[in-house]
Amino acid sequence: MRKYVIGVLICLLLAGCNQSDIVLKEKYETYKLHYQSILNSTQFKQTSSNYNISTSLTALSDGNYRYDVFVDEPKIAMYDVEILAIVDDGLLLISDEMMPSIGIYEDSEYHLIPYQVDAELGYQKGFNLNGIVKENKVNLKVLVMWKDYFKIKTDREYFNFVIDLNAAVETPAEATE
Repeated sequence: MRKYVIGVLICLLLAGCNQSDIVLKEKYETYKLHYQSILNSTQFKQTSSNYNISTSLTALSDGNYRYDVFVDEPKIAMYDVEILAIVDDGLLLISDEMMPSIGIYEDSEYHLIPYQVDAELGYQKGFNLNGIVKENKVNLKVLVMWKDYFKIKTDREYFNFVIDLNAAVETPAEATE
């Protein structure tokens, strides 16, 4: 009887591990689909009428650079938000590092609703995705995806930002006179 109980417990443990592996594989497949959709996209934006999106690049003391992508100040209700930012320097299959993402690997859902912030319920103020690169110029491609209130319609917006720390800051013509 004792062997039977131990055998059942081992089977349950193995079945539980198998389920988590399946869920992780599904999330990785979602990540790969989003990554490939960014690479396949031909139309990119610089701004959105639905929220604010901005980027920055900062020099670190070790000679590397940190890029940041900020998505905040929603102007519409956005549910089940998923964001993926990639450094556009190659194919998915060649990349050996994971790119920063929101809403893909997490078990919770994230929402951006104007004037509503409650992290416990998933209502976020905004998101910051960041990563480290070796060059002082980076080409970031970003996918922001969300659903409507009824979770029927899915919207996607693709962005392309080229950030260069060596680029000269342009001054308006009026300021130089």
